Amino acid sequence: MDAATLFENTMDWLRDAYGEHRFFVERDIVWTAQLRLLQEVEQANLPYRVLNDYTLFGKTRADLALLNGEVVEMAAEFKYEPSHARSGEFGPGKFPVVAWTGEGSVAKDVQRVHDYAAQGNAKTAYAVFIDEGGEFRHRDPHPGSEWRDWGNGVWALWTKVSGDAAYKAPPASAADDTPMPAAVAIAEGGCPLTEWDMSDVPPRALLNKTLVFPDGGTAHLGKQSDLLAEAARWLWAKGHLTSDKLPVSSGSVRYIVNTTPFHSSGGKVRIPARD
Repeated sequence: MDAATLFENTMDWLRDAYGEHRFFVERDIVWTAQLRLLQEVEQANLPYRVLNDYTLFGKTRADLALLNGEVVEMAAEFKYEPSHARSGEFGPGKFPVVAWTGEGSVAKDVQRVHDYAAQGNAKTAYAVFIDEGGEFRHRDPHPGSEWRDWGNGVWALWTKVSGDAAYKAPPASAADDTPMPAAVAIAEGGCPLTEWDMSDVPPRALLNKTLVFPDGGTAHLGKQSDLLAEAARWLWAKGHLTSDKLPVSSGSVRYIVNTTPFHSSGGKVRIPARD
């Protein structure tokens, strides 16, 4: 049995057995799925390891991963919104538990799993948002996702991505093989960064934007410094930026990419972003 089928069978089991469980937090969902996967792997003598909070790259971790040797066959992200009808079981101000968009949101999970597959971090990737009371059901599903009725008022936003898919296609200006010095575009409008006059960009204009790379991969910009950091990470991962090309300077004494958090003057980088 391949890893994708194993995971989907486990989600079918969770849907059918949902009423037999009482969940409170996302980790309850992940633990239940992890335990079921372990049982299936052991009973069928499958060649998989089932790992929780597994580091795919850098500081990026998947809620669940299925590994065959060192190959990540499947990675999954979960979100969980308890039914608001159960408010008496939770403290005041608990709901909503999840955010639909923004950092740490359902949308972010959907984007992440598309990135996992597109960038080769996992052969197949899933995002599963269990909306126990259907509080978010009225919202249009995120790109590449669909709502699934699990019965008894429980809905699941389901996202499945294989390695030949990408969250967003690169803009037309970046689709050729022209080498780019950094990331390609801000997703809104698909405007290439090479056409931006950065002197006219307000300090917070890049926040909560999506960076689109030439291979279709993406990165979320949660703070202004993420633009440079994410571009450097992508260039390093693709082999365009190597140790023999470091440090990268801006001016005569300031380094913007280096192996240590110091400029050529010996001054320390004020707020370094590191891997």
